[in-house]
Amino acid sequence: MTTIPTTMLTAVYQPGSPSLVLDKYYPVRELRDNEILIKKHTTDFSVLPPVCHSDVTLLSGVSLDTRKYARGVAREQKLGAKVDSRTVQIGKLYSIIGADSCVHGVNGGAALFNALGLGRDGGYAEYIIVTADTLVPVPDGVPPAVAAIASDAGVTAYHAVQRSAQVKKGEKVLIFGIGAPIRRAFRCNWYDYSSVLYACDVKPEARKLALELGATEAFDLIELTNKTTAGFTVDTTINFVSNNQTFNLSMSALKRNDVNFPSKPKCVMVGVSAENLVFSTLDIITTGVQILGSTAGDQNDLAAVLDLFAKGSIRAHVHSEPLENVNKVLDELRASTYTGRKVVIPHPKV
Repeated sequence: MTTIPTTMLTAVYQPGSPSLVLDKYYPVRELRDNEILIKKHTTDFSVLPPVCHSDVTLLSGVSLDTRKYARGVAREQKLGAKVDSRTVQIGKLYSIIGADSCVHGVNGGAALFNALGLGRDGGYAEYIIVTADTLVPVPDGVPPAVAAIASDAGVTAYHAVQRSAQVKKGEKVLIFGIGAPIRRAFRCNWYDYSSVLYACDVKPEARKLALELGATEAFDLIELTNKTTAGFTVDTTINFVSNNQTFNLSMSALKRNDVNFPSKPKCVMVGVSAENLVFSTLDIITTGVQILGSTAGDQNDLAAVLDLFAKGSIRAHVHSEPLENVNKVLDELRASTYTGRKVVIPHPKV
């Protein structure tokens, strides 16, 4: 194994700054017994708003004294003293989830703010320190950049549909924000195809894509407002935007349903926005609407998504950029100028 350097190139968050700061001399700390030092192969984040807009939201609206949050893929380099070498193999390609099995809140903060990159060093760097329960082996035939996408958009969408929404046969589902998640929803067996699927997006090309992939109808915000006013209802909404307007439209489409308790309409919130959402507790109690948050997924979810990529059931539209260009890519994300996904890598070529 090559010698591990004492410092590395990283992209570091500084409180109050909308951009990341490149630090060529960020220290590589010593491993604890249960940790693994990984040499990064790629690191990923979304450049397809509003599917996964958390990068820009966290930079602009949340105070975090930490490096930017990111998942990715990597090749393992060094094991802590108590890591079982039979389960984690040196040189093998792994996809990394952002939180291990025992992430908990610290100092009164949210649990997620103690995950990789949110409270702990993240993945915009040449090396990352993780534990074994964040690693999932990448199947043969899945390129590193695609495996990075699987650890972010793929696992987030899969978990939202399979675990949080638990969409059942015959249900009507409305998705806000069309892109990677809705492509996966329509092209894979995550939904029973007897379910009726609707989509809402501000972009005409996104609505066109939804119809091509099998949506019964695709609306812009005004059209959906008119539909809900006229009595349009669904059983479940999955919201990859999660601002006030899409949340209110979700509630309008859910709370007019006939409810047979304990079966209840579900409002699943996946996207991150800086807006505070307001709802009436009376509405929730009397209509039976469940408001559920859905964040990423676990090792089993990521393994399922990687298997779908390996089988060709889903495909990724992905490009790479050097880590040095991370702020350029963030600006593209803010401006919604890029279609697909991007990964940033610490070297010119994967």
